[in-house]
Amino acid sequence: MENIFQQQLADSRRRLIVDAAIAVIAEQGFQRTTVKQIAQMAGVADGTIYNYFKNKDAILLAIVEQFTEAEVRELDFNEAQKVPYAAFVQMYIKHRMDEIEANFAALKVVIAETIVNEALRTEVNRKIYTPAFEIAERYFQHLIAQGEMQPGDPVLRARLFAALPIGICVLRMLGDEHVVENWERYSAEIAALLTTFGATDDKTT
Repeated sequence: MENIFQQQLADSRRRLIVDAAIAVIAEQGFQRTTVKQIAQMAGVADGTIYNYFKNKDAILLAIVEQFTEAEVRELDFNEAQKVPYAAFVQMYIKHRMDEIEANFAALKVVIAETIVNEALRTEVNRKIYTPAFEIAERYFQHLIAQGEMQPGDPVLRARLFAALPIGICVLRMLGDEHVVENWERYSAEIAALLTTFGATDDKTT
């Protein structure tokens, strides 16, 4: 019981630090943010940060993990097998687009830093995106095998599934006014496009 409590306490403290880092980084950017500032925002001693993260890059990696909900991704796709593909797409894309909207200021910084920071980019791909794509590929392969999705390349579809929300996010970062003013419409259109993957011959005749 004590070990469980200690783990819960550690998880809570780690989440507190990540949330504090998101707030500071969103306000002043990654390069100008210091561990001391994150500690102050979290209300912990500077040294406490290093009990959970070896450096600032590790904190940024944790932010990406939180934004992408990496730890529950397999559960999401397992649950997806219990509902029609179209219903899952509608729910999932709406959720992802709402998350982008809610965290946009921090996401701008995170995406930019991930692109230019080679070591961080490598870790993000290895720890987050590669495992996520493998899960999504298995999901699409399952749908194809069950006849619930038209034949196609599950590897390609897994990446398109992720790329559309990310691409719209990047357009917004670049200042595309139409994207900014029609965010909800883009969410619906992305879901509609991805739903076509599931349009088998039987369903379209």
